[in-house]
Amino acid sequence: MASVPLPSNPSLRVIGGNITDIDQFPWMAALYYRDRFTCGGSLINDRYILTAAHCVARLDAAGLEVFLRRPNIVTLNEDAVRRRVSRIIMSRYQELRNNNDVALLLLKDPLRSEDGLVPICLHADGSNIDGREAIVTGWGTTESGELSEQLQQLTVPILTNQQCRKSGYFRFQITAKMLCAGYLEGGRDSCQGDSGGPLQLAKGTAGEDRRGQQQLVGVVSWGNECAQRNYPGVYARVSRFVSWIRTHSRGACWCSD
Repeated sequence: MASVPLPSNPSLRVIGGNITDIDQFPWMAALYYRDRFTCGGSLINDRYILTAAHCVARLDAAGLEVFLRRPNIVTLNEDAVRRRVSRIIMSRYQELRNNNDVALLLLKDPLRSEDGLVPICLHADGSNIDGREAIVTGWGTTESGELSEQLQQLTVPILTNQQCRKSGYFRFQITAKMLCAGYLEGGRDSCQGDSGGPLQLAKGTAGEDRRGQQQLVGVVSWGNECAQRNYPGVYARVSRFVSWIRTHSRGACWCSD
């Protein structure tokens, strides 16, 4: 991932997004490699972070640190939770096709109940989410081309894969293990630095928000630049990886449905 200078102006935001409160997204993780911010991630249980494979494909686990409850990637707050990574578990990532773009990070020390963190539930039932509005969060590149110091959020509509294949992408680029979300007119999108972070959706059917519970439906993966007309953001489709995730994270304490 290309290094991007950090902004001094906190009003800058993810393309089309807004500053948000990390307490609304207590599973949101910031990944650092050798003390430099690199990607986002999601706490899915007390021992594992789910992120994008391309974020960690060439990294050494010993150089990785994960921060939770940290809203600012430049300034470290006192109540942030910090963990080293003991192992990177890669999916069958196909770099040239951007396919199977998920990885698990095993934390050296499990999180404790007193840490006050809440893992996000996985979209495990395979229910239809096409047309729903989801939220992507991260510290990614802003309109200025710089990362955002503060956590941002952006609401994006989930497209069908058929719609996405009819956009600017070639049909073969969008596989069944991906989903697209965003605006075909452009102007609003996740971007570099948001990679690995969550695309989250209120649980229940459209119009039914079950007490604000969220489920993880996508992992920020790739796209044609950012916020370009006819090129929505592409995410790893979490429902296609639930079996793999659970198999490789046995013994962990999962979210409560």
